[in-house]
Amino acid sequence: MSNEKTALYHLLNQQAEALIEQETDLIANMANLSALLFNQLPDLNWAGFYIMRSGELVLGPFQGQVACVRIP
Repeated sequence: MSNEKTALYHLLNQQAEALIEQETDLIANMANLSALLFNQLPDLNWAGFYIMRSGELVLGPFQGQVACVRIP
């Protein structure tokens, strides 16, 4: 991994920690983290989360292109 990528990931980690350190709500944290990743990583067309519910993945907070709502 290049030094530039390493520096970017280090900065993203610091920003992510700062975003969630005072917030306990899972959905709010996922929303902010997906926005951070989507806006800071070049060439990304989707960043988000799926939540496991009753044996299937259900779409959670995300930024970007339309996504599948449920994945078995």
